[in-house]
Amino acid sequence: MQSLVLVGSGGCMQELLWQIMEYNKRNSADRAWNVLGYVDTEPAPKGINAGGGVCLYLGNDEFLLNAASTVNVAICVGSAQLREKLVTKYKQNLNIKYPNLILSDVKMCDNVQLGEGCIISMDCVLSTEVCLGNFVFLNMGVTLCHQGKVGDFTTLSPYAKMAGNVTIGRRCDIGMGTMVIQGKTIGDDVVTGAGSVVVTDIVSNCTAVGVPAKKIMNNK
Repeated sequence: MQSLVLVGSGGCMQELLWQIMEYNKRNSADRAWNVLGYVDTEPAPKGINAGGGVCLYLGNDEFLLNAASTVNVAICVGSAQLREKLVTKYKQNLNIKYPNLILSDVKMCDNVQLGEGCIISMDCVLSTEVCLGNFVFLNMGVTLCHQGKVGDFTTLSPYAKMAGNVTIGRRCDIGMGTMVIQGKTIGDDVVTGAGSVVVTDIVSNCTAVGVPAKKIMNNK
């Protein structure tokens, strides 16, 4: 087993803890993850238990910043901005490593390219020549069709569906069930509302909602 420390204690982390446990049930010991516990600013108000025993609180960020030997870390927070902030802080310690977590029932073509620290949740589909940047978080049931590109720190919420040749920028928050038709581009720092259907390119730094998705506000 490879040891792993989770960062965060909210719903995102708890759901990923459960997915890791399900993954371990289906894989041999050499491929499984041994979750040592979690790091957060303070312990969760109640013990974290995803159905297979309590996940221990290890301490705040100093636990990782002071790590004197190699430690594998998964940053389990949904916010793209917070994920980037945490990575920037943790990069001070070169002993921290960020494996890609590819969880149960993921279907992924052999030529998919991944950065570091990506989390690919159960039931995701990544087709041919998909490229993910660093610390991308794909929630459950996301589909990325051929030649799709996703920038660093972007989050795709459950059951978002991207057709072929879609490009999504950095630090985006793609809402649950969002659909993007083929060949469209979404800029950096974009939020889409749940159930949005993107049929035209979306400029950076905005929120877009609706069917079809339209810009409703600037984000910066």
